[in-house]
Amino acid sequence: MTPDDTYQLDEGPSLKDLGVATPVRDTDTKEAFIPAHSLGVRDTQGTPESSHFLDPDHAEPSASCPIFKIAGTSPFDPNDPAFTLVESLGVGGMGAVHSATQAFMGRQVAVKRSHDAEGKGSTYESVIEEGRRFGRLDHPNIPPVHMVGRDEQGHAILVMKQIEGSDLRSMIQDPEHPRWSQVEGDRRMWTLEVLIQIAWALEHAHSRSILHRDIKAENVMIGDFGEVFLIDWGVSVDLRDKNATLTSDKFIGTPCFAAPEMLKSGEVLTTSTDVYLLGAMMYEIITGQVPHTGRSIREILDKIVVGVRPDIPASVPTPIATIINQALEPKPSDRFASIEAFRQAIQRYKADHFLLEQLRLAEQQVANMRHWLNEKRTDRETGYRFMTLAHEALSTLKAVMRGGVKVQYAKELMIENIRIQTEYSILVQQYGVARALVAKLGDELGPGVPWVVKLAQDIADATTAGADRSAELRIQSLAIMFEKVAELQRDRDTEE
Repeated sequence: MTPDDTYQLDEGPSLKDLGVATPVRDTDTKEAFIPAHSLGVRDTQGTPESSHFLDPDHAEPSASCPIFKIAGTSPFDPNDPAFTLVESLGVGGMGAVHSATQAFMGRQVAVKRSHDAEGKGSTYESVIEEGRRFGRLDHPNIPPVHMVGRDEQGHAILVMKQIEGSDLRSMIQDPEHPRWSQVEGDRRMWTLEVLIQIAWALEHAHSRSILHRDIKAENVMIGDFGEVFLIDWGVSVDLRDKNATLTSDKFIGTPCFAAPEMLKSGEVLTTSTDVYLLGAMMYEIITGQVPHTGRSIREILDKIVVGVRPDIPASVPTPIATIINQALEPKPSDRFASIEAFRQAIQRYKADHFLLEQLRLAEQQVANMRHWLNEKRTDRETGYRFMTLAHEALSTLKAVMRGGVKVQYAKELMIENIRIQTEYSILVQQYGVARALVAKLGDELGPGVPWVVKLAQDIADATTAGADRSAELRIQSLAIMFEKVAELQRDRDTEE
């Protein structure tokens, strides 16, 4: 688990004419768990002002935070520390994050420590407020906050679950990433399932009035045992705090994923902003590219402000492209109404994709049946395989039709299946089965369909021919028997 370094950004010309404050190195916001490979446009810009917005159910303000003894932060390490810092995980605008051992629990945790001590800078309150927002969340796809407090030097302390794993972006960028060995089946379907889990996390956050505001592949961690976590809630805001959700001339977020309303001063951020950001992450997962590009941050932000939309390659399936396009609508009211609606659209695509795969399987099964019929393979083994395949294809097609996917085409395949079965039954002289199948075709298609009428006539002709052939064989058998009896009688007379 290697954190991001903090990068100097290639900002280009001043951003003031765009109504966006030029980000500076000291206000880059990074969190633990982020790998060190980002470009400037992928870094989170800006530090949220401490709003001091307190839930009525909260305890006293930050001055009442518990004090923790921490070893490793100064040459004057306290005796019997609650936490012992092990290694640095990263340094951001609000504080430094370390891996640490929690003495009493005997476990590894991540400890975030504000740059400023209480009363000496804004980062103290920022870390405390982050902990309070983050701590309101309780979901399997959100790493828990264990405690919030301050150390003996007066710095704010945020203790979080330490995640061992890989970030999603590193997997997307490297097809040979070792983490892919744990993924079974289609990779695209797996990443869509990850998106669904992140959507569940955001639905929970929104239900607790928390807006993430920095959704991107770097902030999604895949744990060693398949866990999926949405991390880095450092620039999240409380949706109940009107001051926190009101944008200013200071941009906070990640440029290459930003929603238009994040760049316009005086806009009110809503859950639609997270819908856009999740759509931007989906765009990167599907295409391998970020949605907003340019030669400088100014050029990127300028495109976003005027509503330039990213191009979606023609190779992307149309249903997926439609989902991404709706999530990335420049106007918030044109997007999905909620993260829930977004999630449901992805789930519908996944369900439809499975049924389409089943439809392709049924196509192949019907083609195999036609091949055996054309080759007139009437041996017992082929006959058994033929009937087994026919029943499997019918069952699959009925499931596809129930799912509402390409119903007309599935019905046509089902009719073709029954037709081939009928012809094969005639071939192997199972006329009773053939008549039953023709009756089924009549029920499905109605009376008078020419090729069904012809099949029925073929069965009648074959049955008559079979009956005539059977009578002829019986006469021939009797003749042979009489001839044999006469021969035996002649032999007996000769012997006498």
